[in-house]
Amino acid sequence: MPHPNRNFPVLSARDKLLPFYLLGIGLHHEQEHIRRDQGIEDYQWIQCRSGVGKLKLSETEHIVKPGMGMLLFPGQKHEYYALSDSWEVDWIIFDGNGSANLFETVGIVDTCVYTLAQPEYLLSRMRELLQAALTPQEQTLSNYACSAILYTLLTEIIQRVSVEGSDTVGQQYERLKPVLDYIEQQYAEEITLPTLAGLICVTPEYFCHLFKKTTGIRPISYVNQVRVNKSKELLLDNVQRGMEDIARQVGFESTSYYGAIFKKLERITPGSFRRSYQKS
Repeated sequence: MPHPNRNFPVLSARDKLLPFYLLGIGLHHEQEHIRRDQGIEDYQWIQCRSGVGKLKLSETEHIVKPGMGMLLFPGQKHEYYALSDSWEVDWIIFDGNGSANLFETVGIVDTCVYTLAQPEYLLSRMRELLQAALTPQEQTLSNYACSAILYTLLTEIIQRVSVEGSDTVGQQYERLKPVLDYIEQQYAEEITLPTLAGLICVTPEYFCHLFKKTTGIRPISYVNQVRVNKSKELLLDNVQRGMEDIARQVGFESTSYYGAIFKKLERITPGSFRRSYQKS
């Protein structure tokens, strides 16, 4: 009889080729004292339901309360235990070659404790993941279903976590929304850093820092990406339209600069892109 709140899926070698795969899940777990001097082999997310615990790393200690979670990275020494009489948590163990890259997109590269926006929503996602793991069906199909839900859960975690009172990724993007909307609407016009910074009432210097921290690229690089994407539509809408006309309509000052940026981002020239979609 399977445990109603815990599951350890059986994985084949093929299942472990998935970018994300579930190794174990437990809900409403009464957390015991754990010490791992060599760390763990995989990733683990532990979210506090009730009570209080402590996570000890090599050089830091963190209190873990309801509305908070611990993300444990492979191979990093750690120890955690209850500070209250009862410490109830939900946890998942997972891996896959997409895990490190996903976390790196928001600058998460080490074990840490995070404060969560909408923690109950994440707990509901974990219940959905457990249900998929427990659903009777062919094991590989179950693992595929778990992989899809796990990916959704992890992307929602990284959007909702913050450290020491900083904004979550979702909040950072919300702050930049006026800028992103402006670029989407005004890409064909001249766009300057002071103009973009003024939309959210910060200095150009701080704006560049905030934009790079949130998106991973500089503002002008983002503008160029939007312009190149818009140019693709024009390249395909009318195959007779010249490159100079297209470059001008999406905001590039010259055809040569447009071609250089297009090739840098897409690894092919605008003309090659157009020909690759033309009927033979």
